Amino acid sequence: MAKTKSITLYSFDELDETIQEQIISEYIQNLPGWWSDDIEERIKHEAEAIGIKNFEFGWSGFWSQGDGLSFTGDLDFKTWLYILQNRFPNWADDKDNSRTNNGYKILGLSLTDVISAHERDYVNFGECRIYRHNTMYCHENTIEVLAPLCDVLLNSKHFWEDYRLKFCGNAKVILNEWKDTLCLRWYNELQDEYESFTQRENIIEEIVSKTLLFTKTGHIITESELV
Repeated sequence: MAKTKSITLYSFDELDETIQEQIISEYIQNLPGWWSDDIEERIKHEAEAIGIKNFEFGWSGFWSQGDGLSFTGDLDFKTWLYILQNRFPNWADDKDNSRTNNGYKILGLSLTDVISAHERDYVNFGECRIYRHNTMYCHENTIEVLAPLCDVLLNSKHFWEDYRLKFCGNAKVILNEWKDTLCLRWYNELQDEYESFTQRENIIEEIVSKTLLFTKTGHIITESELV
């Protein structure tokens, strides 16, 4: 036999502070997945703008061992050359042939030499791959940028072989530094968004906007349960 009972319902603001904190904690634990959608889309667009082909990324957060962000993909010749040039803005400035600018000293070849060798078919520079060597975690150290592919043609092999080995090895170091910086920046952007989304005042605003009704213990009563 159906029975009718009456209960008192409360808005969030009317609940005891302890119950409010319980509701906020449960909200954070069951955070809707869409909070990161905008940041993830922006990361994909930036990767496309950089020129990272076959781009895939993953992340986990926050504050646990192995948390972080990493990605895989491929960089063609123009893309990784552009990244190196951004790293060394004065790399192309070798008009006096002094070869003393920072990019040359670190990489071992001037930008002009690299482009000239490639265009004249002395050296065939190819892509470099960003691959994942650890699937247990998500941070930047689980991936590595390999040295650019580079074939020295036979008619220039004697002259370019040593330059190729030095340049590609040094380029690999710089490209991995670039990779680490990018992973950390993207991860920090995600963490900043998460922290903003989970601030107490923002969660309260979200809960209040839904005009929910609660029992004294914090149980949500939906419209369908009211008669």
